Amino acid sequence: MNDIHVVLVEDEGPLRDSLSELLELSGILVDGARTAIEFYQLINTVRFDVALIDIGLPDQSGLKIVEFLRKNTTMGIILLTARGAIADRIEGYNCGADHFFVKPVDSKELIAAIKSLHTRLITNTSKSENNVANWCLDKISWKLICPEGLAVKMTSKEMLFMQIVMAQAGQNISRETLMECLKYPLNEYGSRSMDSMLRRLRKKCEEKLLKTLPIQTVRTVGYCFSSPAIILDGH
Repeated sequence: MNDIHVVLVEDEGPLRDSLSELLELSGILVDGARTAIEFYQLINTVRFDVALIDIGLPDQSGLKIVEFLRKNTTMGIILLTARGAIADRIEGYNCGADHFFVKPVDSKELIAAIKSLHTRLITNTSKSENNVANWCLDKISWKLICPEGLAVKMTSKEMLFMQIVMAQAGQNISRETLMECLKYPLNEYGSRSMDSMLRRLRKKCEEKLLKTLPIQTVRTVGYCFSSPAIILDGH
């Protein structure tokens, strides 16, 4: 089974830490967020498969996060709450949650739900991926073209970086591999240089393409281009 990457949005530190530890012991990668703001910052740069969301967050209702995820992502969504009334469950499902767990959560049942949901999402993605528009990298004009047809000009470093990640779309590529290909030194200076290049590229795409570049950070590994992609080389 592919690694499952979960984002856990829970403001209670001890519960967040204990759930994270239990999930990671079962082989599930977990990143924690204490607030909705932290969550939105995380999903802008990291690819997750499933979100575990507490309804009672300090800065925004978890139900608002569920609505956002359902409209903008294909992530699996599991709600966590201390309230277990039928009306609360119905509201959660109406917002788009896949599962609803009342605290205290049985860890074995939660892990089983995450794995089952992840398997279903992979199957659905495989069936529908041919219907998804492609990002396109034109090696002749040095342009990155988003599915809506808008284009942005690439520098030489950006062009090489995008060629590597788009040629292996959906696969995780290590930082070391990318740094070597881009001829950055394999040290802290080289790592910071690549991060700076990627930040500039993300900003350029947001300004010129009006879209977030689908390059996700894969924790402890590197990066992944998370959308269908094609590369045009003129041949």
